[in-house]
Amino acid sequence: MESVYNIYESLFNLNRSLLGVNNELALNLIKKVVPLKIHKFKSGEECFDWKIPQEWILKKATIKNIKGDIVLDVKNNILHVVNCSDSFNGVVKKEDLIKHLFFDENLPDAIPYRTSYYNKNWGFCMSYNQFLSLKDDEYVVEIESEFIDSFLSVGEVKLKGNTNKEIILTSYICHPQQANDGLSGVIMLLDLYEKLSKLTDLKYTYRFFFLPETIGTIAILSKKIIEPKNVEYALVATCVGYGKKIEYKKTFKNNHSLDNIVSVFFPEVLSKPYEPYGSDERQFSSPFIQIPTGVLTREQFGKFPEYHTSLDDMNFVDINLIKETTLFFEKLILKYEKECKYIFTKDGGEPMLSKYKLYDVINNTVHPKSSLVKNWILHLSDGRHNVVDMSIKSGFNIEDISSQINILLENKLIKTI
Repeated sequence: MESVYNIYESLFNLNRSLLGVNNELALNLIKKVVPLKIHKFKSGEECFDWKIPQEWILKKATIKNIKGDIVLDVKNNILHVVNCSDSFNGVVKKEDLIKHLFFDENLPDAIPYRTSYYNKNWGFCMSYNQFLSLKDDEYVVEIESEFIDSFLSVGEVKLKGNTNKEIILTSYICHPQQANDGLSGVIMLLDLYEKLSKLTDLKYTYRFFFLPETIGTIAILSKKIIEPKNVEYALVATCVGYGKKIEYKKTFKNNHSLDNIVSVFFPEVLSKPYEPYGSDERQFSSPFIQIPTGVLTREQFGKFPEYHTSLDDMNFVDINLIKETTLFFEKLILKYEKECKYIFTKDGGEPMLSKYKLYDVINNTVHPKSSLVKNWILHLSDGRHNVVDMSIKSGFNIEDISSQINILLENKLIKTI
């Protein structure tokens, strides 16, 4: 199989969208490095309150002056046209054309990336310097596109663990000519798969998904390809090829074991609370799904100026940062595997500690620390807490919790899974 990083630029150069030939080519490239399974969803298929859209086929998109000179041509860069633009042909006054133009005065040489996936519209994107060069009163606009029934495709690769409890890892393939946003996460997950596949004793089953953002996740959730009750947690990977520091957006619970593992063992990571906007964590966290989902980035999407512009190219990303982030993902995953053994009381209810010579005081109003720690452990031994969770909730350090857990295990008062 090919090296993960050898396909990066080829993926970047594909004019990917929500669905279509270029998405299929992208998944076929990914299939060269991992044993990918493809899930397909037909245009018009209902997925919760959504429908799988049609495939957008762009044949032509130009702006010309009245003399016929080309001012802007999508052949030079796919970002020049608003993704999923409808057909339009006509002479347009400059003041009306401006309503359909997108540029960024703060980045005068950058072409913005804009979409209109679910609303019929048309538009062009250009650099601010290109906009300033528009001196004529009228322009000839021609966009030739069509929408056809097709299939939305989602790629999946699985690593079977010792249990059926699943970890979901995702990144998205729908952003054309964007090297950091989305695509760096794809490359990183492929690298991570390669590393985890060499391990022989994984507790959890790991499922990697490569999909169009939002609608791809909605599709696999609505069609029960992912069953929320089987999922321990999910992680979304994106924007990992630029930025000095790894950032973590917490799960919607804000105190899930994944959040606690990050805060206790990786204090150098900048943790931020959950908010219901961003990437596919919204879909995983939505009502009646509620899969605890974190997001790992470097410089978070929307926070770096090059985001959703032509400046997010192959020169913008640093392969070494992607590799560094892969190693962090691996450390986090393996730390979770090690620490997240959920603890249950033996028979339900609080055991009689004095029966086992574990009650340390006689009519004393001041309990020793060992008794307090035991009580916290027993209080939280409901099958939903692990050592790290107990440490955070009780205020006692992990060493104190672990030592008393060992005593309770020796006396068969609790069990772990």
